[in-house]
Amino acid sequence: MKLLEVKNNLIKLAYEYGEAPVLGRFLILGSEDRSYVAQFVNLKSDSSQNYAIGKLLFTFTPDGVVDDYDGSVPSMESELSLLDVSELLDILPVETAIKIGNLAQQDNILSVDISVFEHNLTVFSEQVVDKTCFISNCVRQLFQLKEKSVIIDTEKMFDAYPKIKFSKDFKLPLNPQAIDFLFDYELSEVYANTKAIIQDIFYNVQEYIKTLEYQFLPIDSFVDVVSAQYKETQMPELALLKNKLLKYRDENIFANSKEEFLSLGELVEEKNCSIIDLNNIGEALQNLVIKFIHSELNKSDKYIYLFVSLNDYNSDKKLLKQLINHNHIFTTVIVSSNYKYSRELKSYAQNLILFAPAVLEKDFMPYAAFLNKLNSGECIVYGNLTQNIPFIVSMSDLELPLTKDDILGEKYRFVPVKQDLQLVHQDGTPVMEAQSFEEEITEDEPEEQVEIEQEQVEIEPENDYEEEIQEEELNFDEEEAQVEEAVEDDLLIAEPEEVFEGDVSINEEDEIVSVDEFGNEDLQNSFAAEDVVDLENLTESDLDLLDGENFDSNAQEEDVEEQTPVVPVYPADEQAEDEIVSDFAKGDTVSHPRYGRGVVEKIIKYGNKTLCSISFDNVGRRLLDPSISEFEKI
Repeated sequence: MKLLEVKNNLIKLAYEYGEAPVLGRFLILGSEDRSYVAQFVNLKSDSSQNYAIGKLLFTFTPDGVVDDYDGSVPSMESELSLLDVSELLDILPVETAIKIGNLAQQDNILSVDISVFEHNLTVFSEQVVDKTCFISNCVRQLFQLKEKSVIIDTEKMFDAYPKIKFSKDFKLPLNPQAIDFLFDYELSEVYANTKAIIQDIFYNVQEYIKTLEYQFLPIDSFVDVVSAQYKETQMPELALLKNKLLKYRDENIFANSKEEFLSLGELVEEKNCSIIDLNNIGEALQNLVIKFIHSELNKSDKYIYLFVSLNDYNSDKKLLKQLINHNHIFTTVIVSSNYKYSRELKSYAQNLILFAPAVLEKDFMPYAAFLNKLNSGECIVYGNLTQNIPFIVSMSDLELPLTKDDILGEKYRFVPVKQDLQLVHQDGTPVMEAQSFEEEITEDEPEEQVEIEQEQVEIEPENDYEEEIQEEELNFDEEEAQVEEAVEDDLLIAEPEEVFEGDVSINEEDEIVSVDEFGNEDLQNSFAAEDVVDLENLTESDLDLLDGENFDSNAQEEDVEEQTPVVPVYPADEQAEDEIVSDFAKGDTVSHPRYGRGVVEKIIKYGNKTLCSISFDNVGRRLLDPSISEFEKI
């Protein structure tokens, strides 16, 4: 090889056929005073010559002092030689090694420190096989290190392994966050005026839930509330809502008792590695379940390494905020290169793993020289723990001495026997390979001796999903839109802590603006489009639901009734409301203690209620209920 040119931090070399360099390999440019280390980032040839482009990475002195490239120019007479990559791997900061894979076209294995998982490691991959191989290699090593790991499977990556299945082994609690989900994804097509009424019902239920010990409402009780409200308002949308709630109940989505959602923490506690299967639900609902899983894991006092594959439809910015920079739940997020929040993830990830994308996105242009030349199964590993050196790694099964049958529970340990590993009980007796985990518990030991000790799960009397995030948060560009107040309806929860003043932002056509906290667009519905009933084609069978033909409220379990009281519902004082409404008319000028001066533009009537659409000078339009809002005519 011959050095031809040095430009900025790049060098150009000519090489002969027998000297063919390898993309990603390292080159030493030696001299008496100072030497340089460069990495091959591009190879090309023309009719007369073969060329290689290298990027200068380090300088080092004859005394062996290594430093980052300082911008100086190597001598054109530098002695050129290939660097043994093992010497470079020795300078990586590794205390507890996690093997990533073999360096491409080399015999060396790239290992990084276990702390790689603790700083928002993000993997960009398109192929399920690559995702599965990466997670499998990592989890088996974590298991050997006696660390606890959890995999949330959203792509059928581990179908051959025992799993914790959502809707079978655990359910969601119907808490304030679940109520918001139902409002956002099951009522997106409802007219603004009707939506305001339902929002009021939902708000009152949420306030009531917050007063309960476990902050959840049995799904059967919520169906009763919706049914009672239909009988009072005769709104067909409530009939459809009840129909959807019954579908959720029949598909075991929401819990009727606290044991049905607390079981998740107990199941995860049993094993050092747990796989949670979410493949049987829609992507929008996966979002809600992932948030719940993370909140439950957060109740553990142990470090947990979490692996989850996200896409545009099962995640949003609120979920990412919950996952990033958590103090003892270390999440590795796996997404495609065209993921809608890839830029935000890159900005918070201290280490990246990049597989070849289907289409090179602009966010990955700095890695284009490598990404365009990766073979199938190869990836780039880059970040703080590689000293910001991009290593090309061949991702394959590392053939670690653990199998799916090894990952049982904390009451087992591994003892090396020659070249194999043997699974034994804590007392030293071997475990029979032919028996399953359940069989050993049933046959080998008395039941009272084999139960795994678990710490009592403490339920904080606060919202499970409003987790406290560290001061360093995602900095997203979109405006965070929040509905600050809701419209008071005929439903009143007994003794609420404070009166909630009705207020919903509306657009020029008086339609409620339904935008989530981060300005996201609506995600896919959790059920197929064919399950949605058209309001204009509402049938008598849909309305019959309100008579309780498809739901027996007496079938509710006795223990649920004892633990969670029926939602107290009282009718509003209609006469007092009518007296207040009669004082306002279109064109009236009013004053509100919070919004200031405004003009009544429209009087909206529905059922036995009336709302005023008021255009305020300072805040624009608001939809207010005169029966509870403190505005007066001036």
